[in-house]
Amino acid sequence: MTNKKTADLSERIWTLRNSPKSKKWDKPDETKRPMNTDILLINPGWDGKVSRKGRRFNRAWPPLSLLICASLLEKAGLRVKIVDGRVDRGWREKSAWMALESDWIGLTSSPLDRWQCPNLEVESFVELAKSLPSEKLLIMGAHGSLFPGAMLQHTGARALITGEPEETLLSLVTRNDWSAIPGLAFRENGKTSFTGAPAPAKLEEFPPPSYHLIDPSRYYYELMGRPFFLFESSRGCPYACSFCLKAMYGKGVRTKPAGQVLAEIERAISIAGPCYGYFIDLEFTTNRGHAMEICNELISRNYPFSWCCQTRADTVDAELLRHMKRAGCRLIHFGVESGSQRILDSTNKRITLEEIRRGIRLTREAGIETACFFMFGFPGELCSDMEETLSFAKELNPTYASFHVATPYPGTRIGKTASPFRNRTGCEMYFPAYCADHDPIILDKVVRKAYLSYYLRFPYIFSRLRQGSPSSLIRQIRLFSGFVR
Repeated sequence: MTNKKTADLSERIWTLRNSPKSKKWDKPDETKRPMNTDILLINPGWDGKVSRKGRRFNRAWPPLSLLICASLLEKAGLRVKIVDGRVDRGWREKSAWMALESDWIGLTSSPLDRWQCPNLEVESFVELAKSLPSEKLLIMGAHGSLFPGAMLQHTGARALITGEPEETLLSLVTRNDWSAIPGLAFRENGKTSFTGAPAPAKLEEFPPPSYHLIDPSRYYYELMGRPFFLFESSRGCPYACSFCLKAMYGKGVRTKPAGQVLAEIERAISIAGPCYGYFIDLEFTTNRGHAMEICNELISRNYPFSWCCQTRADTVDAELLRHMKRAGCRLIHFGVESGSQRILDSTNKRITLEEIRRGIRLTREAGIETACFFMFGFPGELCSDMEETLSFAKELNPTYASFHVATPYPGTRIGKTASPFRNRTGCEMYFPAYCADHDPIILDKVVRKAYLSYYLRFPYIFSRLRQGSPSSLIRQIRLFSGFVR
């Protein structure tokens, strides 16, 4: 039986890899390629596995937005190469010499998986940008979208893209009149020009990401496995939480046709074989019908594919979760944020503790693992509120719990009202790591206490071992050890 299953699986993968649909995306159309047009896309690495400022975990995840940029550029006939500092050793040196051989350089400060929570070390990004040839440097990402004029000035870049970069980058390198391209800040004849707000990207017109430019086996998620891909079925979020940075997403929610999503998954399998994926949508199940359609397609096609997603606890139900489980969903990320209803209300989260309890319980009953995210240090939060959050985490008892300090990102409501030293830094591009009415030393101690008291509970350790997953528990301990040092 096992041999038959293996043979069937191998036959399906062979079919995907050799189907006409798969072959037509392998290479760009050489007949459309402009002469001498080489594009280098760079996703920089950051400070270790866990950044010191803000404790951001720098995972080895594919730079999906750059892969989509590459697919659009290749479709137009341009040559594209990618340097990814998350996985490439010697990526700085590699970027330097490849930049000299390229006609344009696209440098991102935050690929799609970091649009909502970009790294805070903006200074290191500026220094990297200044080391590259300025006249062919094009910058994109959350940092420049928030501070376009300052970023352009400090980096010396030729142009900067605000918001979603994919279609705008294509226009930049294929059109001569930049003033007619929305969503730009650019230098010309010693002057800086701004072209206004960008237009929302048309997701349904995106070709499949250029997965052939990366090695999927180098990317992984500790809680899932490798080879690892990122997918998206929608962009945007209908909610307006005070702490959420949405500068990169534009207004409203746009969905990608389910057939298009499945084609991208099929393409990934044709390249890498059995694999893992993460739907990086801000809220995968907000559009229940769309999520159900994707799940039904995955069930019918029976791909060798396991996946996870992130969503709200009040947008899942028993039927939907059963379909997600059958479709290969192994893990769901939930942004719980706080165990204090008062704090949740103050953030405009528009959810109750009871709704969270119900969503986590239903997910567990469906046989899907849960990862819950909690934050400390919201404006006006008291020590008692933080204790309620830790108690609530233990009550929910998710498979994985993650604890962080609330970041008052520029452009968010708490960033406008609770940023420390907002008017005293002298730096236009200041990205604070904590809210003004909290002591960062105390917050670090609270986070450390939360990790230790949650994961060192005997009932928790025993339950994980009883599930027959000691290796998973070890990986988990390694994963979160960087947050308690």
